[in-house]
Amino acid sequence: MVELCLVPDVVTPPKFKVPDFEKYKGTTCPKNYLKMYYRKMGAYSRDKKLLMHFFQESLARAMVTWYTNLEASRIHSWKDLITAFIRQYQY
Repeated sequence: MVELCLVPDVVTPPKFKVPDFEKYKGTTCPKNYLKMYYRKMGAYSRDKKLLMHFFQESLARAMVTWYTNLEASRIHSWKDLITAFIRQYQY
């Protein structure tokens, strides 16, 4: 089952509640969207694994499919994830 997770060893803090996100639909600037996501997750910005794991909660439709199809062998860090996201959705 570990191979099904992009971030298999993420630790969710007690009483953590995923913020309400405006879902990314692929029609706006991905860099601006990442800034918004990072700010909403500000209290947890030091926990890069948590940022990576819950990024999927901020995505809509085809973007969720993109996230779930990422190769864990290629995404080792938050920086890897945001680089892949920007590369995929830049315009």
